[in-house]
Amino acid sequence: MDAIMQSQIFFFISSAGFIFLWILAAIFLFYLIRATKTFSRIAEKVEKDIEKIGDTTKDMVEDMKDSMIFRFLFKKKKSRKS
Repeated sequence: MDAIMQSQIFFFISSAGFIFLWILAAIFLFYLIRATKTFSRIAEKVEKDIEKIGDTTKDMVEDMKDSMIFRFLFKKKKSRKS
């Protein structure tokens, strides 16, 4: 085999290898972008649910403070005027 033939084989194999690597990189990026979008949607849903839970908790605390039992157990201390 002469040098020209060997260089042609080398460049053919390296070109095929680079094409194969670029295809793998494109597939990886495709799935990475899909996963990022999915995580983004999940994070948005969790954020909305946390806001709802926070609002519900505030309502529960207000209801509890308005109850007679809470007011009986935790009376406001009267301030003394000297």
